[in-house]
Amino acid sequence: MPTRRLAHPQAPFFDASSRPTDEHLRAILFPVDDRKPQVVWVHCEWRDDEDGRYQYADVAPFFGPDAFPKPTPIQYNPVLQRELSDTVYVCYRDTFLNDGSKANNSVAAITATKPGQYHDWRGPIIAYGMAGLGTDQTACKDLNMTDFRHIADYFLSYGYNPTPATPQTTSMKVMGVRINCLGDRKLLNKPSYEPVEVSFTGVISSEHDTSDIADRIGFPIFTKRCPPDPRWAKNQENGIFNGECPFNNQDATFLHQCCDPKSGFDLPRGQLGWGWASTQWQNSVGSVIVVRQDQKPLSPLHVEALCKYCRNEIRPLFGHSMGEYSPEEPLSKEAVLAMISRSTFVILWYKLLDEKHKEGEFPNAPYPFDL
Repeated sequence: MPTRRLAHPQAPFFDASSRPTDEHLRAILFPVDDRKPQVVWVHCEWRDDEDGRYQYADVAPFFGPDAFPKPTPIQYNPVLQRELSDTVYVCYRDTFLNDGSKANNSVAAITATKPGQYHDWRGPIIAYGMAGLGTDQTACKDLNMTDFRHIADYFLSYGYNPTPATPQTTSMKVMGVRINCLGDRKLLNKPSYEPVEVSFTGVISSEHDTSDIADRIGFPIFTKRCPPDPRWAKNQENGIFNGECPFNNQDATFLHQCCDPKSGFDLPRGQLGWGWASTQWQNSVGSVIVVRQDQKPLSPLHVEALCKYCRNEIRPLFGHSMGEYSPEEPLSKEAVLAMISRSTFVILWYKLLDEKHKEGEFPNAPYPFDL
């Protein structure tokens, strides 16, 4: 099948004569209703905080009110299999899958150049650059055509499935795992990790979330809270719960710890900052469905390992970086992020298998990264 030509951004890339001020830097807007990306100027104001000066890219005007734009850093190109020289941030509405946002035509024009299924990108999307890699960039930079290639490759690789979409596959069932809350475990005798067959579109078509930690180890998932069972939701004073809330689901809470080193405390938005799950994962969580973003089968042992990794291995690292192990010098956030990796997860995976074998259990779950 011939490859379609990639639509390049409108407007000359290297014409800086229209730059409004020195604090305006070249970015790329992927509009909803236009098949071609657009070169735009983003105001990157210099600000001061306790850690020094940094530039803040004000992308809010491109999203409208109450959009809560979410920046995702790109520092590695999986298509070219190499690290970038600087960081590109792709910014989109955090709730675009359930806030009525329309499909993004300019991203669709990029993914149309290669057959297959792709992530359902919706709403306006903007990309801007920052000089350097790691977690502590301070200066924004103009984007160029090389950066555009990296952004296009990001859209072409994120959630990519080479199988063309069909009516059957869009409504297909996938094997996921239900992390049962205290109420379901205590009153209904359900296991902590329960295999379930669910509609993939049913999971992502309504309010759902992802896991920063799972993303960082290369095991991206979608999570969705389940409605509470009225048998325990209306019987919360039952002595079987020993005074605990039946909605309690600590595994699901730790699964959603924030890995954004620049995230701060913003209670109106439900954000508690670095190392903490947002408020929606702190209160009345209930049971949670987990599926892989690539729609491959997920086993209870995979989710058990991921939850134990988040809770027993990564939470102490976050705590260390917050000074919980005084008088030790707190770990830097960059050091913590470096330790959240596929390698450290694999160590936990084999440790868990050893524990199961010692208990006389021999699970037949496949290696998580072999599927």
